[in-house]
Amino acid sequence: MTLHDPSGFSINPLLFVPAAAFPQVTALPERHTLPGAELLVFRFANGYGAAVTHQMSRPDDSAFEFCVLDCTLPEPQPCFTTPVAASFRSGLSHTDVHALLMLAERLPLHGRCAQANAALASEEF
Repeated sequence: MTLHDPSGFSINPLLFVPAAAFPQVTALPERHTLPGAELLVFRFANGYGAAVTHQMSRPDDSAFEFCVLDCTLPEPQPCFTTPVAASFRSGLSHTDVHALLMLAERLPLHGRCAQANAALASEEF
């Protein structure tokens, strides 16, 4: 469905779906709209990331799902080996997810990133 404002511009109503904001997280997410939900994919400088799903039909205190991602691969994959989340978490509040995102962003450098940095440090340019 497309709306038209008086100036003649077309307006896509999906652009006005409220996005979950996480102001203390420095990485900006990739935003994906799903039927009845919003998926935010974060990629952090430490080689990790997070997938956050916001279920629009659920109450705010349990509307979120969270998973740590390994972003050192060509396509981010779920990662269950960190102390942040050893499994896929659901039924979370915005506050819960915000805290998990901040922890994931502050994880030590992923092992593959550390190895790549060490290999580059030994290279002569």
